[in-house]
Amino acid sequence: MEAPTLLVIGHETDPDVVPVQAGTLTSWAAERDVRVVPVAMRGTGSTGPLPDPAAVDAIAVLGSVQGAWDDAVPWLGAEIAYLRTAIAAGIPVLGICFGGQLLARVLGGRAEPASERRENGWQEVTTHAPEVVVPGPWMEFHFDTFTPPASSEVLAVSERCTQAFRQGAHLGVQFHPEITPAEFDLWVDRWTGTPLEERLPDLGIDPVALRAETVARAEESRAASRVLFDAFAARAGLRSESAA
Repeated sequence: MEAPTLLVIGHETDPDVVPVQAGTLTSWAAERDVRVVPVAMRGTGSTGPLPDPAAVDAIAVLGSVQGAWDDAVPWLGAEIAYLRTAIAAGIPVLGICFGGQLLARVLGGRAEPASERRENGWQEVTTHAPEVVVPGPWMEFHFDTFTPPASSEVLAVSERCTQAFRQGAHLGVQFHPEITPAEFDLWVDRWTGTPLEERLPDLGIDPVALRAETVARAEESRAASRVLFDAFAARAGLRSESAA
């Protein structure tokens, strides 16, 4: 039996960087014998042809510095259209941070600026479904947020906003289960020389300290992410015979 295929969509980077952006999702897929197909959205569309959604078994949408609510983003319309086609074809979608916001929007909820609901750093999350979102801190880094579709099941919340929802086989999260020190380094590279870098002190963000905490929490974070990814895979049917 062929390994199931997970299309992983990154943003404003090259496809060969997407597996690093995907962090523990990439290592989880290797452990579970799931084949990752990386693509990236940038410019006015994707860096390569997006596969027919029917040719993949599931889709994961990663984070972005852009807003899932902002229709001025040149490639956003193409990604929304693709996800709508995939969902109509019954392809399960996992959305992470920006991806969770976009999934909420596509399913009939909302993506919107977070204003006072933004969260950055390792934050406590209250879970209603510990078999999916385990208790404990998760990495947050978002200036936007989502309102889940009314028909969805809220799985986790924080003091400021909804953190995870599920609708059928689709799963959206606001936090970053995939975070690794290597992915965090990509974040820092992206911040360097931008207005966000100048705002970090006012936001109370110390990149050096945050990276050190990410390193210290790496193993517990990886273990928690495996629970979440396994839960998504179980509903999505994303399991090979060798991983069953």
